[in-house]
Amino acid sequence: MADRDYKAFIVEGEVREPQIIDNISKVFFAHGNFKIITLPAEENIYMLWKKLKADDFDTDIIEVLRESNDVIREQLEGLSRDDFSEVYLFFDYDMHQTNLGKEDDADAVDQMLESFDNETENGKLYISYPMVEALRDYKPGLCGEKQACFVEVGQITEYKNVSSVRSANPHFKEYDYEIWKSIIDVFAMRVSCLFGSADTLEYERYSETAGPYEIYLLEEKEAHKGRIFVLSAFPEFLVDYYGVKLWRTCVKHRKNQRDIKGC
Repeated sequence: MADRDYKAFIVEGEVREPQIIDNISKVFFAHGNFKIITLPAEENIYMLWKKLKADDFDTDIIEVLRESNDVIREQLEGLSRDDFSEVYLFFDYDMHQTNLGKEDDADAVDQMLESFDNETENGKLYISYPMVEALRDYKPGLCGEKQACFVEVGQITEYKNVSSVRSANPHFKEYDYEIWKSIIDVFAMRVSCLFGSADTLEYERYSETAGPYEIYLLEEKEAHKGRIFVLSAFPEFLVDYYGVKLWRTCVKHRKNQRDIKGC
């Protein structure tokens, strides 16, 4: 057993997600008495979950990852699940893997969010809609124009480029606390819009009603309309982690454009 606390951040990609986690570590956790280890799973959440489910979750997620490739095995040398106080998973809402619209696949996402619902146990799952690049797809102080709030299912493959072109801050490595504050402010407006409110939710209502599973249910409804509502997992994680203090520090806009734009 190691003699310090670790937190595992399990991500799908090898480039952008580790850059974001590294930035979050520097901006928000620089003085924490723990070490963050970012583990690129090199596969999507559906495949990782299937491996765990096949063993009835008797094998913990750290051990499954340890066996996945040599790089992660080296990262985890000398560490066990007991050394990690918290485990977080960040993955994209992969339309092609879920084959959305089939009942079995919808049930699988339900089960994944149920399986990964506690960071001190199996881990807590956060999903980016439609993908990690949603983090940079924002304009400070604006929840978004109607056409920019959604990605048509048929245009998801173009989203990486689109999100870069219209981003106010496309380079994740350069994010500082002020940029993150504006991201969280926009996140609060957007998630309020997704939940049908033109007024930005108070933190208490957000924390009671807008968890990862509840967001997924609303995103699923949008997906059945052939579109995905753009929403990043990373400000969601930060708000959940730091709670009301961060929300009140960052959230300055009390209304979004839902009524004006007819979103």
